[in-house]
Amino acid sequence: MSISTCKERAFFSEKLLNIFLLTFLAILLQNCKSDISEDPPVTHNPLYRISGTKIMNASNQTLTLQGIAFGNEVWSDNPLPYAHHSEIDYARVKDMGMNAVRFYLNYKTFEDDANPYQYKQSGWDWLNQNITWAKKNGIFLILNMHVPQGGFQSNGGGDALWNTVENQNRLTALWKEIAKRYKDEAQIIGFGLVNEPSPSSDISQWQQLSQRLTNEIRMVDKNHLLFIERANYVKGKTETADYNFPSINDSNVVYEFHMYNPFEYTHQLFSWANQGDGGSYPDETYLYADTTEWYTATSNNPAIESGTKDWMYFEGIKYKVTDDKIKLGLPALIASNVGGKIYFDDIEIKEYDPNGHYTKTVFSSSLNSTNGWSFWSSNNSGTSGLSSTTGTSNNTSLYIEGATGDCNLSNYNQKFFTKQGYSYQINGWMKGENISANAGCRLRIDFLTSPNPIQKRNKAYLEYMLKKYADWGKSKNVPLYMGEFGLGVHCFENNKGGLQWVTDMVDIAKANEFHFTYHVYHEDNFGLYYGNGTLPNPSNANQLLINLFKLKLK
Repeated sequence: MSISTCKERAFFSEKLLNIFLLTFLAILLQNCKSDISEDPPVTHNPLYRISGTKIMNASNQTLTLQGIAFGNEVWSDNPLPYAHHSEIDYARVKDMGMNAVRFYLNYKTFEDDANPYQYKQSGWDWLNQNITWAKKNGIFLILNMHVPQGGFQSNGGGDALWNTVENQNRLTALWKEIAKRYKDEAQIIGFGLVNEPSPSSDISQWQQLSQRLTNEIRMVDKNHLLFIERANYVKGKTETADYNFPSINDSNVVYEFHMYNPFEYTHQLFSWANQGDGGSYPDETYLYADTTEWYTATSNNPAIESGTKDWMYFEGIKYKVTDDKIKLGLPALIASNVGGKIYFDDIEIKEYDPNGHYTKTVFSSSLNSTNGWSFWSSNNSGTSGLSSTTGTSNNTSLYIEGATGDCNLSNYNQKFFTKQGYSYQINGWMKGENISANAGCRLRIDFLTSPNPIQKRNKAYLEYMLKKYADWGKSKNVPLYMGEFGLGVHCFENNKGGLQWVTDMVDIAKANEFHFTYHVYHEDNFGLYYGNGTLPNPSNANQLLINLFKLKLK
């Protein structure tokens, strides 16, 4: 065989081999493509997710959040509250058996009004430090926007959030920046978008804003839960059938509510809350109905004469309760068309049995304070207040002056049970100055009706108030979070029963599988630790409450 023939055969053999290899590779690639196309799409597994009413982590373990709030001096607009807490406070939280901190944020920590959308590194550094501390102690953080652009909501001063679109734009941008920075941070379990939102005109404002915030956050972060609160209230509107909860189009939402009932107890003796001594807990002489209506009154009690009259004592009629729609009574001071000025002092309401025998005094007051008294005027004329210059037993009394229509002072904090067949009589003192000729100034008992059961101040009342949220959560198959519940410092003084209220609230929360955080860790009004402006110190703390949490939660 010639050399040329051998070369040709070798060439064709190599060519056949190459063709074979190329064919084999083509078949292999086709099979790979077929396999790939048949595989299910890759899905994202978030750090935390909702399954029905449960919160789950990435390992499909059920989580129950029980903890406390870090207030972070948000009301003082301190952007970097270094004196509020330090690393040891996360250890103290853990030692109480807690696993979560509701971490209050003021937008001014990250952004100045003079430089919107320009975020401050100092704010991120402070938040990063807290994440490190939380991680060391196994504490979840719920970042809560307590003071958004437009103002703190709870006290009715935050209308600018709703009425100025730019504030909503800034809030949305800030939340999106937070979500982008911390999308992979497992120590943060979720974001509370706005604390106690209080729309200025309609619940739809919150529905739209919360959905917008949700949509923008989800563009950069699918890992975290969103904590969406019911609207605290809507000015001039009644509560919706869904208790002011918005309906959010997102699968990883926890719905949040707060609980401070009874308000006159939990906030007692704080001048800023306009509450006097709210009594103790439990105390079954305090009565509550979540829905009441004015029904009738002792309208024919004697009235003071026109002109100027010195202090005179007046006895009301004995009104016998024979209508089973009458459920409650309360004191009222009437000054219709007074024109001048009418004073009231030292009043009492007496109860008499069906035979007319005196049984007890259901209400008595020297009228030394305006606490609990609410002024109403049909035409917005007149004023009311506390006089410090005249009275009967001392130089104080309540007054109404200048009203040209129907008006009164009533005290819904002093409701009392009425009994069928029993009679009630209001007595007290009145004094007049230049009272008009057509005035009707008298003492009165107002009687209320209610379609719902009347509750007493006890655990059953707390259960009743929380049941509506529990039932709503079950009907929607969503998790519920009691983001705030708490007591003012005065509830732990003078045997007022603060520890029992907290005990009952924790027990009810657990029974209903609520996630919860107590308000609040460090401040003088509601804190476990007192001493604003200084780091928490065990020597200045509500140690009995701390011990209670250790007992109930560990």
